[in-house]
Amino acid sequence: MVDIRFENEIQWDGEKLSVWAATRRGRIMCRIPRDTIHVLGIYNDAIEREIYRDRQDIFERLRPALIAKIQNALDAASVDPIPLFPEDLNGRQ
Repeated sequence: MVDIRFENEIQWDGEKLSVWAATRRGRIMCRIPRDTIHVLGIYNDAIEREIYRDRQDIFERLRPALIAKIQNALDAASVDPIPLFPEDLNGRQ
């Protein structure tokens, strides 16, 4: 298990959530596009202001998948940025 710590600030730019992760290899920008957010049942039709308002909850629901994606990227030496796509969820939502 890789030690991954996420910074508290989660940004929403209307297209994706962005959050920094600290790993043994340094900081990595993580991005969660709107398509991925819409895979979550409760957010499948969320509009921009709802995503902005609930960005912390959305992030927490996707955290396990994001950690797995970061771990795989660190093993493969491809680390920045890390996008989390709908196909990365594999039933995790």
